[in-house]
Amino acid sequence: MSSIGATFHKIHAALGAVAYWIGRGLSLLSSSASAIGALCEVLKMLHVTADVIGRYFFNAPLTGTIVIVAHFYMVILVFLAIGVAEEKRAHISVEIVSDLLPKVAQTGLGVFSGILTVGVISLVMIGGYTEAVTQTRRGATMEQGSALISVWPGYWAVPIGAGLMIAIAGYRVVTTIAAWRSGLNETDMNANFLNE
Repeated sequence: MSSIGATFHKIHAALGAVAYWIGRGLSLLSSSASAIGALCEVLKMLHVTADVIGRYFFNAPLTGTIVIVAHFYMVILVFLAIGVAEEKRAHISVEIVSDLLPKVAQTGLGVFSGILTVGVISLVMIGGYTEAVTQTRRGATMEQGSALISVWPGYWAVPIGAGLMIAIAGYRVVTTIAAWRSGLNETDMNANFLNE
C-alpha cells in the first residue's frame, strides 16, 4: 500500500511541476496583455492629441479618431485587462464575512467563486466570439465623415480577454484544489492562504 502512496505522491508532484509552468505561461500571456493595453493607452493619447492639434491649429482633424478610439483602443484596454486583473486579484471583492471564517472555509469560498467566475465569463466569451465571427464575416465598418473604417477586428478583444480570464481563474481553482504551487505572478499579499 505504501508503494501506491509513494507512486501517487510522485505523480502528484510531477503534475504540480507541470501546473507551475502552465501558470508561468499564463503569467506571460497576462504580462503581454498588459503591455498591449499600455501600448493602446499611449497610442490613444497620441492619436487624440494629434487630432486636437490638427483640428484646432491646422483645421485638418484626423479622420476616424472617434471610431478608432471607441472600437479599438478602449475595447482592447478594457477586455484584455480583465485577464490581467484576474491574475493580480484586482477585481472588486468585499470580504466582511469571509475574513472571519476559518482558512478552510475561505479557501472553499475562493474555489466556489473561481468556478462561478469561469461559468459566467464563459458566457461572455461565447457571446463575444459569436459576435466577433458575425462582424468579421460581415466586414463591419463604421462611417465617420466621408471615411468607412473597418471595426470588425476590435470585436475579437472580447473573447480573447474573456478567454484569458477563464484560463487564469480555472488554473487558480485547479491549483487550489490540488494544493499545487501557483505559477501566477500574483500581487495579493493574502494569496499565500491558497496552498497552505
